[in-house]
Amino acid sequence: MAGDTPASTARDTHDGTHGTVGAAEPRGSAGGWSRESFVEEIGLVWEGAGSSRMDGRVIAYLLITDVPYVSSAELARALQVSAGSVSLSTRRLVEAGFIRRHAVPGERSHYFRVDDDVWGSFLAGERRHLDRQEQLATQAISLLGPEEQAPRRRLTNMRDYMQWVRNSHHDLLTQWQKFRSQGPEEQDDTAAVEPKAATPAADEEMHGRLSATLNPALARRLVPDALWATVEPLLPAGSANQRAAFAAVVYVLTSGCGWQQLPAQFGISHSTAHRRFTAWSKADLWQRWLDAVTEADGDAADLAWCAVVVETAASRQPGSGG
Repeated sequence: MAGDTPASTARDTHDGTHGTVGAAEPRGSAGGWSRESFVEEIGLVWEGAGSSRMDGRVIAYLLITDVPYVSSAELARALQVSAGSVSLSTRRLVEAGFIRRHAVPGERSHYFRVDDDVWGSFLAGERRHLDRQEQLATQAISLLGPEEQAPRRRLTNMRDYMQWVRNSHHDLLTQWQKFRSQGPEEQDDTAAVEPKAATPAADEEMHGRLSATLNPALARRLVPDALWATVEPLLPAGSANQRAAFAAVVYVLTSGCGWQQLPAQFGISHSTAHRRFTAWSKADLWQRWLDAVTEADGDAADLAWCAVVVETAASRQPGSGG
């Protein structure tokens, strides 16, 4: 597709998942319900609430797809809409705080992702719009003369309402975070990301039981089979969950997120992922991997993606300034 680099083409073609909504995962079909149904129904809900139906479809797709980030071209293909529709919708959703832009080193294509807690992110981001409206109301009041009491009342109410809602959002966000911390699902996520074990061996044992949660299609998307075949012999023997750990590190490197933002679905704690990355960097794994892929003379897209990962790994190493 226009504007894509070999690296993006590599990720698009290795798992063949982007022709339909959620094709990377098995669909539930009981009663005709499917991932496509979820996307369309969310679109209708948003439309019924006075928002854009397309916005609802985009966020629903990003919520239910099991890939770390999706390009605007992939969204257009999956949702069967024009690139212009996707561009307008993603711009609105980014501004509203529902989705985030995602930069892939060396690529011009636009990528998007959602946080696990998209609704908390929305609450936090919407305060910017409330601040702006309060500021505009205050500026408008300064334009009024002393005799213009009616518009003064309306604009004063606008200013005060925005301030009240902003403060309420802060309280809501605090309450939501407290609620999540007490819920059973959040307790499971906390166990996955912050293990109680104090030793690396116990940490590996705990996350070894969780590694089955990583969707194989996601691992292949981040580290295609051909690339895994070249890097596996270079990894130290004896460590558990090698591919899940490597995919997790690649995700952090290419997504631009912090180590503590590593999703629990990888089955690897952020501390384990960072420890592996540090050890592999000290062993010069990244350059040796690139050399092995180059010598294998394989697919050009694989080589381009490997080069992107290696370049980003170099920038994230201590002392690199990245």
